[in-house]
Amino acid sequence: MLTPEIKTNLILKEIGIKRYSLRSKRTDFSEKSYYFYQKGNVLALIDKPFMNFVKEQQDLVKAILSSTKLDNGDEFFDESGFHSQKEFEERLTNTKDLKLVILFGEVSWKFDFNCETIISPSINQLIHKQSLKKELWKTIKNKLNI
Repeated sequence: MLTPEIKTNLILKEIGIKRYSLRSKRTDFSEKSYYFYQKGNVLALIDKPFMNFVKEQQDLVKAILSSTKLDNGDEFFDESGFHSQKEFEERLTNTKDLKLVILFGEVSWKFDFNCETIISPSINQLIHKQSLKKELWKTIKNKLNI
């Protein structure tokens, strides 16, 4: 006795329609994208492209980097995808002499930088909570002896 599902599959097969299609081979979903904003010797690792921030958020990032007094120099922003921490670290060796890295928001990998590192709440959290800005400023002062 054929069940209705088997009959349906047989009929569809006869007329050339596959009821179930095979999935394409899985690509590597472990690639992560990170967004950078660097000004002088300070690198900010941010949770979305710098140009996608509204002006208020961009100004906040620039103000935070300026508060370090290490921001003299060229500025650039970039996006990079990485499959491993080794690739990420190789990318960082291509940046000029970093003295401070600020990680904004959640970061899924544990990074080991050859300079001072500060883990900060996301830009959105900083904009909405004044107390988080104060804590970040205290951390910057302590790390850089300002």
